[in-house]
Amino acid sequence: MVAAAPLEKLHNRRDFLSLMVNGLGYSALAVTLPGCGSSEEEDDEQSETDPVTVETEIPQASAAYTVLKRTSFGVHRDQLESINNLGIDQYLEQQLDYLNIDDASLESEIQNRFPLIFETPERLYAGFPGNIEAVVRQMIAATQYRQIFSRRQLYEVMVEFWTDHFNIHLINGLEPTLKPSDDLQVIRTHALGSFRDLLHASAKSPAMLFYLDNYNNLASAPNENYARELMELHTLGVDGGYTETDIKEVARCFTGWTIEFPNNGTAEYGVFRYNDAIHDQQSKVVLNQTIAAGGGQQDGEQILDLLAEHPSTADFIATKLCRRFVSDDPDQATIDRVAEAFSTSQGDIKQTLRTLFASNAMQANADQKLTRPSEFLAGLVRTLAPDTGYPADSGELYFFAQAILGQLPYFWSTPDGYPDAQSYWSSTGGILNRWRLSFFSFAPISLSNDIIRIDYLPMLNGAETLAEITDALTDAILMRPISSADRRHIIDWLTTEYRYDEDANLPDDVPEQIAPLVAAVLVSSVYFQLR
Repeated sequence: MVAAAPLEKLHNRRDFLSLMVNGLGYSALAVTLPGCGSSEEEDDEQSETDPVTVETEIPQASAAYTVLKRTSFGVHRDQLESINNLGIDQYLEQQLDYLNIDDASLESEIQNRFPLIFETPERLYAGFPGNIEAVVRQMIAATQYRQIFSRRQLYEVMVEFWTDHFNIHLINGLEPTLKPSDDLQVIRTHALGSFRDLLHASAKSPAMLFYLDNYNNLASAPNENYARELMELHTLGVDGGYTETDIKEVARCFTGWTIEFPNNGTAEYGVFRYNDAIHDQQSKVVLNQTIAAGGGQQDGEQILDLLAEHPSTADFIATKLCRRFVSDDPDQATIDRVAEAFSTSQGDIKQTLRTLFASNAMQANADQKLTRPSEFLAGLVRTLAPDTGYPADSGELYFFAQAILGQLPYFWSTPDGYPDAQSYWSSTGGILNRWRLSFFSFAPISLSNDIIRIDYLPMLNGAETLAEITDALTDAILMRPISSADRRHIIDWLTTEYRYDEDANLPDDVPEQIAPLVAAVLVSSVYFQLR
């Protein structure tokens, strides 16, 4: 037996990437990854947008695991035990009934650490623009805390879903003073409620009125921006059957919907106000339905109800939900069933989700979705450090990690929200950044124990050999089976790097030294990154 190789050797970029390419699900790549058979010059020229494709068949995870992976921000061991004990249906009902899940400890922590997200627009405006950075950091950190630590995981998934659906860029003019209230009063209030109520709340949200320019929509100069996005992105979809004339007519219906701005100290900044003096009082025709003259604010209310109940809206929302929970290209039969549930329940989001979850599509399409960066980052913490508690740095590490991965909350600049398709997130650069984060984050020399505390000893469960370490960490971290070929890849890599026989008992301190590197390999694999 030869002495163990120094740990520094395992930080070799080329060796790590070679292991990823040659096994662990990445056996077929659309491009040559930097560091794997290419020269340094070729590395510099490598496209950051070429997609990485996964063609390897991998053993299917349990049904409970698949449900957790798709209805949470990462599989937590306690949740996996809970769903196995309760059964899938009862677990999902428990998650849908989110108000009865006690999250008081987390919410107390968020209020203490991130108080600005609970301030009124008026108070935030009083500190504007000097408080912009603090508001932005606190908004993002609070969102990441909830995604990682909340027990209301399905609720947080739906909060992110609707945040993307009704996307508002946080770094946009006055939005740092307006978006915090939109998040609390629009998205979080209605995320598992009624789509009609959510749509009405969004239309009256000062953040949305400002972002899509409807605050400046006058009878004398109609602004079509909100009307267009309302139909294309919020309700009917781009092929939903409306015309350019409908857009113009809808814009007329929403004239006069504006925001209070300070006026010699008499106005309460950042609240919705209807101004009848600038509303178009004439009749309008939208989707072949006449909106009678003189309706005032009710013109817009009628439009929102019309769009909420339209069959194209049911199909559009159903398609997006199926894309989120099933696959990038969901089958039409499942979409139709979900759309019918949406229509018959009058847009009840819980009932719509029940129909989706009851379909065979989620299990039949297991591992067909690539986790987005928000899921990947939260999943790292939920899986590797489930009992770490809240970080001492108030989320600075999470902020920078998410910035590197490319999905900071509220930072998508256009109204369509972050993409929900593998083709966008599986670029070479995107996958490499995940691997880099995994590799460097969990190596023993990387992170202070004051930020993330990862205890590998319980995961090792007494493992003494390279083979036992591989099996123990696979069970503890992936919580799903891997192929015998991929198991072989890991063990062969370890035997080469450490120069121990796979079944030889290791010195007492070696298993814990090896564990972080094996963990980095496992969370970099497709087993961890697919859902």
